[in-house]
Amino acid sequence: MDDDNLSSTQVWRKHRLRQIVLFVTIPGVLLGTASLTAAYSAGWMTPPAPPAACKPVVVPAPARGSFTVNVMNATGRDGVAGQVAVGLVKRKFVVGGISNAPESWYVTQTAVVHHGPAGLDQALLTASQIPGAKLFEDGRPGTSVDVVVGIGYQTMVPVPDRLKPIPSEVTVNVYNTTYKTGMAKTVATALGARGFRIKEVANDPQRTLQLGTAIIRYGEEGDLAAALLQGHVPGAQLVKDGRAGTGVDLVIGNAYTGLADLANVPPLPARPKPIVPTVARPCS
Repeated sequence: MDDDNLSSTQVWRKHRLRQIVLFVTIPGVLLGTASLTAAYSAGWMTPPAPPAACKPVVVPAPARGSFTVNVMNATGRDGVAGQVAVGLVKRKFVVGGISNAPESWYVTQTAVVHHGPAGLDQALLTASQIPGAKLFEDGRPGTSVDVVVGIGYQTMVPVPDRLKPIPSEVTVNVYNTTYKTGMAKTVATALGARGFRIKEVANDPQRTLQLGTAIIRYGEEGDLAAALLQGHVPGAQLVKDGRAGTGVDLVIGNAYTGLADLANVPPLPARPKPIVPTVARPCS
C-alpha cells in the first residue's frame, strides 16, 4: 500500500514498525555472525573427519601342503565334492576327507570355508581357489579347514602353469635289468653328478626284461620330470603308470651305452623370478 493513501497516523505507525524491526534484526544478525565465527574458530562446528579407510593386511600365504582341507558337498549333485578335492590336490593342497554336508545345511554361495581363529590365512588361501567363496569362523582349534561346496559352485580358478623342472627338482629311482652287475649304481652316480636327486638304486622290482636302452616310468604329475630325464638318456622310452607324485623310475636296459653328452642335452628354459604367494586378511 502506498503512503499517499494512508492517513498521517497510519504513516507514522508504519515507519515506527520499520524502526523496531531494524533495531531488533540487525544486532541479532551481527551477534549471530560473531557467534558462528567464534564457534568455527574454536572447532565446535567443524565437521568430523571421515574415518581412515581400513586396508586389508597382506601377509605371506601358508604353504599349501602345511594344512588339511576337508571337502563337503552341499549342492545336491553327486560327485561335486570329489571334483573339488581333485582340483585342490592338483593345486598342491592336502585333502583330508570327502563327504556330504548335513541335509540341514543350505549353502547358496559357491562355497563356504569353515575355519578356526588359527586357520584364517589357510582359509583365505583355500577360498581363493573357488571364485565367490565366503569364510565362516566356527571356533575350531588348529589350522584345518572345511570347504562346503554350495549350490552356486561352477568351477575353480585355473591351475597355474607348471614350470619345467630342473635336475635338482627331479627324484629318480635307478633300476638295473641288464646282466651287468653294478650298472644301476654307475648310472645313478652319473645322474647325481648332473644334479638329479637319486632315491633308490637296485634291480628292477618289477623284474622286467628290458632289451632296449631304457624305460622311464612316471605318473600323471611326473610328465615334465620324465621329459627332462629323457633328454639325458637318448633312446629311453616313456611309460606312464598310475603312481602319484613327480618321481620317476629309470630302468636301464641291455642296449644302454651311456648318458648324452651335456652339449647335446636340451638347454633348460629360463626360470621366472618366483612370486611369493600372499593372502589379504580382511579388516576387523
